[in-house]
Amino acid sequence: MTIPFRSIEAIVFDFDGVLTDNLVSIDQEGKEYVSCSRADGLAFDVLHKLKKPSYILSTEKNQTVTARAKKLKIHALQGVDNKVEGIKQLSEQKMFKIKNTLYIGNDIND
Repeated sequence: MTIPFRSIEAIVFDFDGVLTDNLVSIDQEGKEYVSCSRADGLAFDVLHKLKKPSYILSTEKNQTVTARAKKLKIHALQGVDNKVEGIKQLSEQKMFKIKNTLYIGNDIND
């Protein structure tokens, strides 16, 4: 389905693999680290100026997602096992139509 960009009411992003390079580094204690791109900040600045509300929807629940969402000035919904249900929940909370939502994921579970 194709809709014009002006009709998009919200943009929802998966975190791992979309706002990261899809790699994870693990230290000796098993603590995980991911990398994010500073270029994403510029893109989100443009989305803010275009008044396109953006959200992170992640199966993971961790402080990295929280910190990145805060830096990008967007809302993050974490610990979501079912992405379809997560988008429904977001659309009800933030009052946007699912049919006018752009979702960006990188894997089958997305």
